[in-house]
Amino acid sequence: MDQLDRAERKLENLQKRELERQLNIQQYRNDFLDAKSETLDYVFNNFKEKENEILNLIKNSPVIPKDKLPAYFDNISKQILILQKYIASSNMFLRTYDIEVYQKTIQNLSMQLKETEAQLMPKKKFGFRNKKIAIEKINRDVVDSKLNGGQHHQSKEITLDENYCGFKNEDNKTLKLLAADTCKKDVSLSNLVNCTVYIHGAPSTLHVSNIKNCTIYSGPVSTSIFADKCEDCFMFISCQQLRLHSSKRVDIYLHVTSRAIMEDCTQIQIAPYNYSYNGIEEDYAVAGLNRDINNWQCVDDFNWLNSEKKSPHWSILEEANRSNLNNHHA
Repeated sequence: MDQLDRAERKLENLQKRELERQLNIQQYRNDFLDAKSETLDYVFNNFKEKENEILNLIKNSPVIPKDKLPAYFDNISKQILILQKYIASSNMFLRTYDIEVYQKTIQNLSMQLKETEAQLMPKKKFGFRNKKIAIEKINRDVVDSKLNGGQHHQSKEITLDENYCGFKNEDNKTLKLLAADTCKKDVSLSNLVNCTVYIHGAPSTLHVSNIKNCTIYSGPVSTSIFADKCEDCFMFISCQQLRLHSSKRVDIYLHVTSRAIMEDCTQIQIAPYNYSYNGIEEDYAVAGLNRDINNWQCVDDFNWLNSEKKSPHWSILEEANRSNLNNHHA
C-alpha cells in the first residue's frame, strides 16, 4: 500500500509540475503578446505622425521659391530615408504584413515626391532615356564579359528604373549590379537557380525570394534585408537588420548593426562577414553603416521561445568550414 501511495504522490507531483510549466509558458506568451501589441501601436502612431509631416511638406512645395526647391526636396528625401530606417530598426516587433504595408507607404511617399519634383523642377529633354539604356547595356556587357572569361553573357531580365533594380527568373547565370545601379534603390532578387550574384554600392533595401543553390555577394545595405524561401544558398550580406523566413540550409556571412531575425527556418549557419571589393569603404560611408558594430551572433528565432536554451534551428559556422575570400574578386 505504501508503494502505491508513493507512486500516486509522485504522479501527482509530476502532473502539478507539468501544469505549472504550461502555465508559465502561457504567461510568457501573454506577456510577450501584450508587450508586442503596445509596441505595434507605438510604431504605428510614430509612423503616421511622420508620414503626415512628409505629406504636408510635399503639399506645401508649390509655395516654396524656385531657388530654394532643390534644398527643400533634398530635406524631404532625407525625412523619407529616416522614416525607412525607423521601420527597419523596428522590424523585430513587426509582422511581415506590417512591414509590407509600411514599405509600400514609404514607396508611395517617394513616388509623390518625385512626381512633385518633376512638376515643379522639370528637366530638359535631350534623349536621356536612350543614352541611359545604352550606358547600362555597355556596363552590363563589360561586366558580363569579365565575369565569364571574355565570353559575352546576356541576362534574361534586369529591371533598372528610378526606384528598383534587380534580377528574376534566372538559371545558371553570373549576375552583377554596379554601385551606379543600386545607390539608394530597392534591390530585388527572385526566382533564381544556380546563380552567383554580386551587388555593389549602397542599396536602400534588399529583397530576396525563392532562390535555390545561389551565392549572393553584397556590399552594405542601408536598412534591411528581407529573405524568403532560400534553399542551399550562401549569402555574404551587410545591413542594419536581417529578416529570414521559410529558408533552409543557408550559410550566412553576416554584418548586422541591429539584429538578425528568423522565422520558420532550419539548418541555418552564421559566420562573420568577410566579403570585400574595391570601393567598399566608400559604399559603407554612403550606406551609413558602422563597420565596427557587428551583432552577427545575435539571432532571434521566432519559432523558439525557450530563453534558457539556444535555438536548434541555427548554429555558428565553424571556422574551419568558413569560406576564405582573401583572394576573391568580384
